[in-house]
Amino acid sequence: MEQIEFSLTSLLIVTILSFFIPILLKKFKRVSIPVIVGEIVVGMLIGKSGFDIIVVDDSLRFLQFFGLAYLMFTAGLEIDFEVLLNKNVDTKIKSKVKSLSNPIILSTLLLTITLVLAYISSLILKKYNLISDPMFMSLIIGTTSLGIVMPTLKEKRLSGTNYGQYIITGAVMADFVTMLLISVVLSIFEGGLTLDILLVFVLLVLVFVLYRISTRLQDNPIFAELAHGTTQLGIRGSFAVMLLFLVLTQYIGVEMILGAFLAGMVVSLASQTYREEIYHKLDAIGFGFLIPIFFILVGVNFDFSVFIKNPKGLLLVPLLFVLVYVVKGLPALLLKLVFPFKEAVAGGVLLTSKLSLTIAAAAIGLQIGAISEEVSAAILLVSILTSIISPITFEKLIPTQENTEEEKHIVIIGSTKQTLLLAKRLVKDGIHVLIIESKRDKAEDMLTRGIEVVWGNALDMELLDEIDMENARAAIVGTGNNEVNFQISCRIVKHFKREVITLLDDPVYIEKAQSNEKIRVVNPHMSTVSLLETMIHHPLTTTILEDKRDLHIEEVEVINPSIIGKKLRHVKMPGDILIFSIYRNGETLVPHGDTEFEQGDIVLVVGTNNDIKYFSKFALDS
Repeated sequence: MEQIEFSLTSLLIVTILSFFIPILLKKFKRVSIPVIVGEIVVGMLIGKSGFDIIVVDDSLRFLQFFGLAYLMFTAGLEIDFEVLLNKNVDTKIKSKVKSLSNPIILSTLLLTITLVLAYISSLILKKYNLISDPMFMSLIIGTTSLGIVMPTLKEKRLSGTNYGQYIITGAVMADFVTMLLISVVLSIFEGGLTLDILLVFVLLVLVFVLYRISTRLQDNPIFAELAHGTTQLGIRGSFAVMLLFLVLTQYIGVEMILGAFLAGMVVSLASQTYREEIYHKLDAIGFGFLIPIFFILVGVNFDFSVFIKNPKGLLLVPLLFVLVYVVKGLPALLLKLVFPFKEAVAGGVLLTSKLSLTIAAAAIGLQIGAISEEVSAAILLVSILTSIISPITFEKLIPTQENTEEEKHIVIIGSTKQTLLLAKRLVKDGIHVLIIESKRDKAEDMLTRGIEVVWGNALDMELLDEIDMENARAAIVGTGNNEVNFQISCRIVKHFKREVITLLDDPVYIEKAQSNEKIRVVNPHMSTVSLLETMIHHPLTTTILEDKRDLHIEEVEVINPSIIGKKLRHVKMPGDILIFSIYRNGETLVPHGDTEFEQGDIVLVVGTNNDIKYFSKFALDS
């Protein structure tokens, strides 16, 4: 093997910094700064505008190129065609203009007006010799950062709502259309208006052909078998598709960012069944290594001295900043035809955010001479500013969606070591717990420790009425006395016609309780044995149950009419949750992609506490 001649020192510095940047940004509690912004700023500090300690050799140039290609690939991967084709959006939303109830029509109108205003603004900038190519600049102004929009909506628990879906559709349309137009404009800039531009449509046809081929291969058991472990066939295929499109764009003479973007679209289309799984793996590869290198090197190559040499470039920063908010914000007010004015303004502000796509397009534009260094630097600074200001402004205008329904409480009767430990764990998860204790001294002691407790006799139905036992999320009886537990459970079932969980270890009382279908018996002694058996046979399941991975298991009823009758694979789940099983008409079903939701299904889901709450709200949305 030949000796490697290039130095890895600069790559080591960049990689180490990419590790520490997210950790440092996490320390900023008051202002949420995107990691990408942190990477660019750190790049500025160690690059031409700062200490200039990075030597950009051929190895780093290749990684920067491949990082940009991978960034565009993930941008295409984020195009969710189920959102774009309006499968989960309620089109029955009332609008003052009937046709604008459809998010695709509204998003198309918004984008058209935006691009027209952007072009007019760019012509004015050209008139004052601030830019040279108004067409390219108008497309830069028209871009939206889906990488900012999606996380912001998810954090606010809005991505599953109709409002969120309209905003996402607008961002997806802006990403998709502007990417195509930017690629065409750059190709024209390099080679002029020739028939070769029509070869772009060859790539679009190839997208369709590969999609059709992939749909036939997906059901092949060999591909399903090789999708995991050491083969990872889906990931290998994704990289092969990306490189295929990159090579084709080289031969055709089209910008490679379009090829990478279309490759991402192919993977997004082709992997609808396993989309989330493949997306997370590809996301980890990109944002774990390649993409941070690209953004840090963008900062490294940023030269602030261009503003000193040409002060007009510095003047362009505030002008561009104002223009992007005016050009993107004014058309977004059309959202007022569907949503309240405040939400329309907030949507416009969020859609103004620019980052990855804008910076990538500017980098390519600078490389081929479509824009000057000072214009590229101004675009970079404006992108950084909007990526910070837009989410913060959106946060102020639209508060986080909380569940408007009062959180159902859990009633625990008795204060044994087991029930107290259970209460503490539930409270830790943010669940309202109320304990009923018959002994006054114990009740007073728990009150001093901050535990919500009621002193009284649980056989008193008036007391249970006062604490709203009928509407409690769950009732657990664990006084430590088998006879008392059985009596209380029977009274609750008879009076409130509801299920109750009771702790019993006496075989006589267990048999009596099990004869009543509404009494669910837990034998503490057998539970320990069962847990040990589970730990032996299913250690990962035990880890989840013990909450060591911040994962929870929850039963959720499905009543949302928008997903009733739809196949599981066609429903965009809010949050990252996994459906284990579906309880329907007394039977437990193992769900598959073709399983359809039915009214009243009880689904067993696993995920983080926040994601499960988010999914519960989505499933119960009537």
